[in-house]
Amino acid sequence: MIKKILIILILVLNSCGYQPLYSKKEIGKFNAKEFNLLGDKNINKYLTSSLEIKVNPENYEYKKISIENDKKIIETSKDSKGKPDSLKMIIMIKFLFKDKNDILTEKTISKEFSYKNKDNKFDLSLYEDDIEKNLIDSIIDELIIFMNL
Repeated sequence: MIKKILIILILVLNSCGYQPLYSKKEIGKFNAKEFNLLGDKNINKYLTSSLEIKVNPENYEYKKISIENDKKIIETSKDSKGKPDSLKMIIMIKFLFKDKNDILTEKTISKEFSYKNKDNKFDLSLYEDDIEKNLIDSIIDELIIFMNL
């Protein structure tokens, strides 16, 4: 009985056309004639290495790719002495893609994360770097899903 159910399940999943979003080999690779970056340099470095954007004036998929980013750290609460007790990091990235036919695709993705302040500023800096990378990774995942739909 279990074998029959398993066989039916396999047949249904194989024949329905299901394909994972991340199965394409060219995910996150973009060829552009023109490429612009605005905002925080560290975020830009991480984005360009993760997305693999290449500038090619002859054989290109997009005429222009522009990426703007903005990072804010906001104090959300203070203790009785007036020192920040909890913080919130907000990263907003705006993607502009203009293809060969001058059709503009624009996507703004914003992610935020709240965390407690630490007394050791070095540990806080390392923790904020990890939070920043995780937020950028989730933004990249959302962009890839948006571009594949």
